[in-house]
Amino acid sequence: MAENEKPHFDISAAVIRQLGEELVTDEVTAIMELIKNSYDADADWVKVEVNLFDYYSDERKFYKDSARGFILIEDNGFGMSDTDIANSWMKISLSAKKKFKEEGRSTLKGRTPLGEKGVGRLSTQRLGSRLEMFTGQVNHTSLSHVAFDWALFQDDTLLTSVPVHIDSFPKRPEKKGTSLVITNLKETNKWKGDSWDKFRGQISQMIFPFKERRAFDVYLKLNGETVDLDEVNRQVRSNSVAQYNFRLDEQTAFIEGKIKLQKLSGGNKRDDIAFFEGQVLPDQGSDFFHFLTDKKENKQHFLSDIIYSGEDGVFFTFRREVELSMLSKIAYIEIDSLTSQDIIDHEGLIPSETSLNDHLDDTALLEIADPGNFEGEISDFNFKETDEIEKAFDTFSEFKRLVQNQVGIRIFRDGFGIKPYGIDGQDWLKLSGNQTSGGSFYGLRPGNVVGYVTISASENRDLKEKTDREGFVDSAYSRNFFRIMEYFVDEINTVLENTRRSFNKYRSKRAQANLGIQSISDSFVKLRGASEKAKKSTARAATVRFNLANVTNQIKEIVEEKSQAEGYDAGTNEILVKVNSILQEAELLLTEVESILGDARILDQHVEFLQPQITNLEQQLSDFAQLAGLGLTAEALSHELSNIVDRILFETDRISQNLRLRMEPDFLPVKVYIEHIRNASKSFRKQLSHLAPSLRFVRDVKEEFAITEFLADLESYYVERFATKIRFNVQVVGRGYMVNMNRGKLTQVLDNVILNSEYWLNERRRGEPNFYPEINIVAQSPFLRIYDNGFGVDPAVQEQLFQPFVTAKPKNKGRGLGLFITQQLLETEGCEIHLLNVKNDFGRRYIFQLNFSAAISN
Repeated sequence: MAENEKPHFDISAAVIRQLGEELVTDEVTAIMELIKNSYDADADWVKVEVNLFDYYSDERKFYKDSARGFILIEDNGFGMSDTDIANSWMKISLSAKKKFKEEGRSTLKGRTPLGEKGVGRLSTQRLGSRLEMFTGQVNHTSLSHVAFDWALFQDDTLLTSVPVHIDSFPKRPEKKGTSLVITNLKETNKWKGDSWDKFRGQISQMIFPFKERRAFDVYLKLNGETVDLDEVNRQVRSNSVAQYNFRLDEQTAFIEGKIKLQKLSGGNKRDDIAFFEGQVLPDQGSDFFHFLTDKKENKQHFLSDIIYSGEDGVFFTFRREVELSMLSKIAYIEIDSLTSQDIIDHEGLIPSETSLNDHLDDTALLEIADPGNFEGEISDFNFKETDEIEKAFDTFSEFKRLVQNQVGIRIFRDGFGIKPYGIDGQDWLKLSGNQTSGGSFYGLRPGNVVGYVTISASENRDLKEKTDREGFVDSAYSRNFFRIMEYFVDEINTVLENTRRSFNKYRSKRAQANLGIQSISDSFVKLRGASEKAKKSTARAATVRFNLANVTNQIKEIVEEKSQAEGYDAGTNEILVKVNSILQEAELLLTEVESILGDARILDQHVEFLQPQITNLEQQLSDFAQLAGLGLTAEALSHELSNIVDRILFETDRISQNLRLRMEPDFLPVKVYIEHIRNASKSFRKQLSHLAPSLRFVRDVKEEFAITEFLADLESYYVERFATKIRFNVQVVGRGYMVNMNRGKLTQVLDNVILNSEYWLNERRRGEPNFYPEINIVAQSPFLRIYDNGFGVDPAVQEQLFQPFVTAKPKNKGRGLGLFITQQLLETEGCEIHLLNVKNDFGRRYIFQLNFSAAISN
């Protein structure tokens, strides 16, 4: 070190090369980073040319290439000046764009820069070792030129010692833009054959596919030939069987769906096609729509809030919306005077599941981690040939190729894809959980949808991408984004699932009506009757065959005699030949009839096999409702027992520590420990006694008991279970009443409703630390009402609340069976449950009323 030189750090040039290799994982990422730079420079277009056979012919180049091949990336953006190059571009990880974004500024074309880390220029080393840049600005007469070789960034070379060539050339004032010339290419096989096709496909997926909505064009060329990027135009989307548009706007999520009639066409089975064309198309699905929305006839799967269309091939439309504050598992952030920090983990729970009130002081302020407004679209395809597809495309295979090349739901920021979401079939929305074989519509399927979500650098600045460009940084904002998308998918799948189940039931009812079948037992009677008729017809068929053979032989003999006799009548003989031919056809037909009768004769044997199987299935379905109810109670029990065991272990550890430290003998800790054991045992006993009435061996026994007594036991259980977390109130109006029913079933019924309230009350408390949850039960003969002070029932599900698999909870938090099971259990006792029309302060229905009229003792 020189005598007057100040001590300072320096860095090996090889570190920069290593940094680029870590941050830019592949050629697609490298090219995309450079394309984004063109976008940030306000370019209208960018051209990417890969040439493996020619030299880049430009006399201004610094390096004289010894090997053929180059990559050219050229745009018409605003370019850079010598000052920009020296003060920004040549300083690694220093980016003027970051400050630009922080100040909320935008370019002349209203763009917020996509880059901010200052590492995009490192992308070129993934492609080749030598880089030459030509760049200039409008109204400038000088074109700046920079050239250097990444191969010189070696371990034994300091970064400041790497040679860089800089010069300039004259240009016309109106010319602007930047050209990057990369030579000494690496891994040229990446640009050949299947590897090139894969690259082209991946680039296509990273560029916004809907051409009419692009604000920036990308052109691709290989070895002098222009290469088309895959696109999805209006013509392709118009041949989808369903389309869904969604958006988040000022913390309210909206979704609109359009289901086409073709969605009901099912698979390629003959009976599916026949039913669709014969029973659905003639009235444009009008009759099925009435069945789909009929609360009485289609009790379990009816849909409300849908609008019949019947025009332009559209069956019905629907619309849903929800405020983020009403959506479960939404993450909040704590507002500090200086900073905002996440306080909710990725499951939407406070760390260690402690109370929000324990985590925050009384003055803490919370707000939803708003990911920012965004919108998107999903088109659903079933890959069946139709007249419309035949008219719009040269071949069906062309249509199918266009869709399958863009299949998936991808996220685009200002028109550029974010990996890995939807790229190469990546199923970030977990649609494969709904996938089925065949053409049935069980929900959105990853191989049948094309869609996008558009976000922007300005509107969604808190959705930050990882440095390696492989997804979003995990934060409350990104978790809320994914939760909102989950809500959209759940709403779509709920509509599709209920439509499918209703359609299956509708087909069954139409079959019953056409055949006069009223029930399964009626089907069995008809099948047995058909079997008996077949047995009788078989005997008659044998007689007919015998007679037919005799007549055939007689006619054959007559024909032979007539042809040899004098006075031969050719006309009569011709008629007899025709008759003989008809008799032969009749004989063949009779053979087919006998085969069919043979199958029909044994229909009664099939009935004997099927009847006990169906009876068994019906019994299993009945058992399922009760068993599933028991499972919900067991879940709550296991949670409580887990807490109790934790406490026992804690106390045991404390005693062990005392002994280990050889403290003076003191019986008091032992006494306290024994008292904890005693209390824990009592809690075990109480929890188990709550479960006992639901066990199968006592489940079907009815008894007469006072509702007052039953509610007192229930109150004792839940007051201890909730402790100070939820206030639990029971009120009996009047003298109460007696009921004659199974105590275990009633326990399961109330558990299901109360546990549902508990979940949603905790959801509200997560966003309102000072909120005190409360559950109320009011008994007044012959009713029992249950309600809480939560948000109330989501209007989107209030009409289908007692249908199976209907829930507003996230997939991993709710199955949508609790209230369905509750209704089924009450119906076995002749009782009912309803959601009253009374609304709370949030404008939502919230009171569940149980009607025990059929169970009240006289």
